[in-house]
Amino acid sequence: MAAHSDLTGDPLLGSDAQQRFLPTRFNVQGKALDIKGVPCSKLACPQCHLLIPRQLLEMEPFFISILGAPGSGKSYFLAAMTWKLRSILSSQFGLSFGDADPEANQLLINYEEELFLNSDDDKLVALRKTELEGGELYETVNYGSGRTVQYPKPFVFPIQPEAGHQYGAHSRRLARALCLYDNAGEHFLPGNENANRPVQHLAVSRVLLFLFDPTQHPKFRNACKDQSQDPQILKNVWSNRQDLVFQEAANRIRNYKGLPAHEKDDRPLVVVVTKYDAWCSLASGKPLKEEWVTSATQSAYQGLNLKQLRNISRQVREIVSKYAPEMVSAVEGFSSDVIYIPASAQGQAPELIEESGYLGIRPKDIKSMWIEIPMLYALHRSVPGLIATVKNGEQKKKVSSSTRQKTTDRDHSSSPS
Repeated sequence: MAAHSDLTGDPLLGSDAQQRFLPTRFNVQGKALDIKGVPCSKLACPQCHLLIPRQLLEMEPFFISILGAPGSGKSYFLAAMTWKLRSILSSQFGLSFGDADPEANQLLINYEEELFLNSDDDKLVALRKTELEGGELYETVNYGSGRTVQYPKPFVFPIQPEAGHQYGAHSRRLARALCLYDNAGEHFLPGNENANRPVQHLAVSRVLLFLFDPTQHPKFRNACKDQSQDPQILKNVWSNRQDLVFQEAANRIRNYKGLPAHEKDDRPLVVVVTKYDAWCSLASGKPLKEEWVTSATQSAYQGLNLKQLRNISRQVREIVSKYAPEMVSAVEGFSSDVIYIPASAQGQAPELIEESGYLGIRPKDIKSMWIEIPMLYALHRSVPGLIATVKNGEQKKKVSSSTRQKTTDRDHSSSPS
């Protein structure tokens, strides 16, 4: 990609884009030189001309797709999740985690700053919803002859073990470039498929995350209305047939993969049951605690307790099955490997912003719960060894006799129901 500011205009991307070219001249450091003689560091795809972060050529990429119905809170979920991962992956799991290209990740960075680095943290803020066309999540490529394609832009994060990680000596082998795709829910409304908005990344993703929002389901709202002051419960802010949204996505995946209707997809499917704070009265009513499913390993870092996580998944599945059986039928009819994980991006009910009519949150009040757990599980399933695992017995080795009883009590109550 040309670096000189005068070299603009690309036949596929438009007049404002930097020129793309096949290099023929290089400097002594091996960098390509544009026709003005300026060294170039950015790379682009020779077919679509879109930017390719260099880490995708230096690390093995793996893809994770996040989807859900309109209004399910994907923007809040993504921002809270990546912010938490930045905070804990190095200190608690021995993994480096950063932005492959801050410019390409700018939308997500802006979301993080609005929610977690806001100078006026007592002012209500509302994140923009995922856009259907153009904007910062999609890039338009004009191939000519009337064919214009909107490509979704992934958020790319390099991840690799640090020196103290159990596989730190194999850091290069385990290093990966995580490509996260956020999909507008409207794209998966029945009848809204468009060849000019490809979502084939769903077919190659190692793990699928589907955000199920109980506040959009009438039976969940009726069950919670006497125990909640959340406007999402009381005022029916959004209401979508989430099972149909999932079915539409599943049908497209079957088409892309050539998967027969009688076969199930064998990839992990994480059903993130969002906005736990709004429906927790149907469970224990207690806040979700990380120590229920993470604890110290034999090294200095944390590990994921899969037995506890699956136990909680079974209980959450029972709740979803009671109030939204069609959702359980849809996801389990498609995938043979389903787990249900509760989470909350905000940790409390939003408030109405009078000026705009949107629901917002005060940054100082955000208390995310289990927002990182779905991705920790996804990383564990995608790249074995990247996230350590622990067993209940290993947890108890780490506590002294004076605290053993407290830990045992906690283990017996370590579930939302």
